[in-house]
Amino acid sequence: MWSNFWALPCAMIVAAISTVSLLLVLDARGASAWVASFGWPFAMSGSAAQDLASSLVTVHAAFSTLYFSITLLVLTLAASNLGVRLIDRWIGDPVIRFTLGLLLSLLAAALILHFSINSADPPDRVPRLTTTILVVGTIAALAWMTNALHHLGRMVHIDTSIARLGQDAAESLGGTFYLGPPIVDMETGVAIISRETGYIDEIALDAMLCEACERGAFVRLDHARGDFVMKGEPVGLVVEAASGDWVVRHITFAPYRNDTRGPEFECNLLVEIAARALSPGINDPYSALACCDRLAGVLAAAVEEQQRARWLTDAQGMPRLEMPRERITQFMDRPLKSLRHSVASYPSVTVHMIDLIARLPQPARMDADLRLFLLENVEALAEHGCIRADLERDRTDIAAALAEARSHLR
Repeated sequence: MWSNFWALPCAMIVAAISTVSLLLVLDARGASAWVASFGWPFAMSGSAAQDLASSLVTVHAAFSTLYFSITLLVLTLAASNLGVRLIDRWIGDPVIRFTLGLLLSLLAAALILHFSINSADPPDRVPRLTTTILVVGTIAALAWMTNALHHLGRMVHIDTSIARLGQDAAESLGGTFYLGPPIVDMETGVAIISRETGYIDEIALDAMLCEACERGAFVRLDHARGDFVMKGEPVGLVVEAASGDWVVRHITFAPYRNDTRGPEFECNLLVEIAARALSPGINDPYSALACCDRLAGVLAAAVEEQQRARWLTDAQGMPRLEMPRERITQFMDRPLKSLRHSVASYPSVTVHMIDLIARLPQPARMDADLRLFLLENVEALAEHGCIRADLERDRTDIAAALAEARSHLR
């Protein structure tokens, strides 16, 4: 529920209503007279306070409408150029949600203030403290708007989006893991059966690990967040337990794929941005090069993580929960194939991606399957690029990059 776009704004509106109600009570109990004792401009009359409250309502209504309209306009334009699936990441940005919540909560507070003022009331019924605090909050909101608009523009900037996607994909490959498996035969366990068809949206690892400790069980998950599973399909194994039903209760499914910090999904988004950037309508090869850079960064992070066991431990250090290993040959297969089709007509981008794969660090740590996988992909990149290249010089550059990659990976 909290991940809903309107959750934070609604919570801030409720907090604003509660705060204004408390301030109005304080005004009625003498705070208004105390503020009036400071003299001008705090010793305002009822009519002046009413006019000011009316102006605050107008200002915050205009600000809320303006910011919401600009947000929709910017996201629409960015989605058409970058990809519609990035909207889920953008609207989940905490600064956007906080800004909209701030403006709407101030609007709600101004409405309540305007409702509580009557120009014919005696001076001791004028809510001077509430009005003064709301004016100060409005000035602070003006200052915050400059930062919020700048943040909105930078967030949907293509380089920012590419960088965040690459960073999130690389970070999703890491975690807290044990160095080795427990001394149990995980192949003799009971299958954990999926209870519905859909995408794995969330795995409550802490709760699952805690229950595994209580049962003395060991769990191995074969599917990570973002994977598509079908009802009745096994998603893992559990040892030292009669059934895996208690494990699947800690897995939440969703009807569609969203941004769950999965490397395959985020790599596909990078490829989608690159494909759109290279389309004739946009023609932005620099963005495609930046996407290639980030894809290579994910590959480097995956090479670093591939040797580590993926076990979560209990309080005594006993490995209880094995996370699925993100195999490079699995989650990078589709993105690299899609990228090959997108960049085939752009020799410079093809050469750049081949060069990046040739620069991957620590080639000695790669197993034979990974070396073969990378070699097949660079050869396919080179072959497709040479077929689509118009100039012999471009084919020569692609062949030179391929020779360097072969030397690095063999």
